[in-house]
Amino acid sequence: MALQTDDCDIRDVHFYMEHGGNGDYYITLLEYPNEELAMGSPTFKCINYRMAMSGGATSNHHEVRMAFVALYRAMEAAGLNKHPKDE
Repeated sequence: MALQTDDCDIRDVHFYMEHGGNGDYYITLLEYPNEELAMGSPTFKCINYRMAMSGGATSNHHEVRMAFVALYRAMEAAGLNKHPKDE
């Protein structure tokens, strides 16, 4: 399962991470529409963030990279790195 926001009474947002074959980590936020506000639209918003592990924006911030790795591993151990449709 993905990790659901603690503001689920306001927004239906899910968070999960993936580890790419290239060694990079990806964070995904999925927001499903509020039934009252969606007006019949089943679409969702998706934000993806890539953390490059070789080069990239954090190349001088090793501690930030290691925090991403630790977060991914903790979420993986808890079974929280799955797309909500796979739940």
